[in-house]
Amino acid sequence: MEPMILEDAPFDTDRRKEEIFGPVILLYSYNDFKEAVMEANNTHYSLQAGVFTCDLNKAFYAFQHIEAGGVCLNDSPSMCVDSQPYGGIKDSGIQREGVKYAMDNMLETKVLVMCNVGNASYF
Repeated sequence: MEPMILEDAPFDTDRRKEEIFGPVILLYSYNDFKEAVMEANNTHYSLQAGVFTCDLNKAFYAFQHIEAGGVCLNDSPSMCVDSQPYGGIKDSGIQREGVKYAMDNMLETKVLVMCNVGNASYF
């Protein structure tokens, strides 16, 4: 698939409503950063997000308010390092990838509380 930039695509287009796994970007212009963040959340999918800004206040605002599994600052949201949690929210998934996070999802955590057992031997 050839890389594609779709500028100001209609909000009701399938390309905006569905998750696209390919080199496609939907590009919109906003005068208000908070409105852009609110619009970014207007989807059923939310694997990763990319925010391009030199303003750290906007970067932290985006990180705190964008409903996504991760936010990449000044980079495309396509990177994944094994030691970091990677995954989505909403209809993009409920689990995290990465060695530790995958193990946590596959294991059942259990606690054992013992009181006043003294020198008891069970084996």
